Amino acid sequence: MKVVFVVGATASGKSNYALERALNNQSDTFAIKSAIVNCDSVQVYQGLKIGSALPSAEEMSQVPHFLYAYVPKGEKITAGQYSRAFFALMENLKNDFQEVLVVGGTGFYFQAIEKGMFDVGGEHPEIREQLQKRIETEEGAEALYEEFRQRDPESAKRIFPKDHYRLVRAMELMLTQNKTLSEIQKEFEKNQKKFPWPLEKVGIQMSKEELLPKVQQRTKKMLQNGLIEEVKELREQGLRTWAPMESVGYKEVNLFLDGSPEIKNLASLEEQIVMNTMRLAKKQKTWFQRDAEIGWLCAPC
Repeated sequence: MKVVFVVGATASGKSNYALERALNNQSDTFAIKSAIVNCDSVQVYQGLKIGSALPSAEEMSQVPHFLYAYVPKGEKITAGQYSRAFFALMENLKNDFQEVLVVGGTGFYFQAIEKGMFDVGGEHPEIREQLQKRIETEEGAEALYEEFRQRDPESAKRIFPKDHYRLVRAMELMLTQNKTLSEIQKEFEKNQKKFPWPLEKVGIQMSKEELLPKVQQRTKKMLQNGLIEEVKELREQGLRTWAPMESVGYKEVNLFLDGSPEIKNLASLEEQIVMNTMRLAKKQKTWFQRDAEIGWLCAPC
């Protein structure tokens, strides 16, 4: 079995490429030779159909799709949990498919399944809360970073003082593991396992000028297809603060429904979603461009 990572920015055409490739693989004999596996951190959740650009029922019927909309409403999944679900699935698929296409734009998920993750026993809410309180003021943030730098000067070169999320997470790991982040990293690299299947990496490339009209068109279509109603339904189920409701599209609609002065009408809602989608695309592009093993393809018009 061969595994193919299909990566790139949101709305660049990754899902279309994967579906066409999978269909071409089975066109000769009409045998199902390929499967598609989700690697998008929003499409894993149930109830997020429109705003996550979930593949349609028709698309899923043409080729077997896995790890789409499998996390129940209200629950949260980490990259580590996704990785475990991925490898459990792959063990079941390896004898049935010649090629598995892993599709998405969540770079951290791809990294987790290819490179592995620190086995540090999950998050520690009490310690994290204490660290968050310390970092709330500018003086506290500076003091926490200085403590981090004193404990682990090597890792401090890779984390900026204003990167509060990574700073808190690094200190949380160090306090709970009684090791520096550098020591944890070295132990991880020493025990790191090689990805167990032949791997190809394909990136769908699209310039900002090409991507913008596609994002605008997709955003308009999402709103026409009922994105606001989808969010209203989730809110009525008590899921206003559910983690994926902070993702692009859902976050802006929530602010609109909250009566936020930032988004006063449908036009400004659409504008905000487009703007934040393009920002997300830029981050995704930057992440994947660091990987020299990715073979980039120009997206079809």
